[in-house]
Amino acid sequence: MRYATRQQRLRHDLITKWRGLEGEPLNELPTLDVGHLIPSLLKEWKLDEQLREDDVAAAWQEIVGEFISRHTAPDGIKRGVLTLRVLQPAIHHTLMMEKGTLLRKLQERFGSGTIRDIRFRHG
Repeated sequence: MRYATRQQRLRHDLITKWRGLEGEPLNELPTLDVGHLIPSLLKEWKLDEQLREDDVAAAWQEIVGEFISRHTAPDGIKRGVLTLRVLQPAIHHTLMMEKGTLLRKLQERFGSGTIRDIRFRHG
């Protein structure tokens, strides 16, 4: 029978403490399906928001049309609020008048939980 070295025992103790499973052997840990692991990691690292921002940016021209998309750009989504950069005051006014329609189109496309509001900023 072979015994673990001191270094192997220390490594094992460190890993089990880090995982919050003190006293349990590593080889008896439950295995996780990658399909369950990836969404939780994306959410934990907030990469799911980045993916949504990229999707919104890609669909923006289709939603508002070519002219408005040349003068605006999605800036980001934080806590369900989409921020749009607007270059011209006239475009800003037009978007403010159409805010409800834009929000409805975005929610139909990406789900009501993804985008709850739109804010415009000059720049």
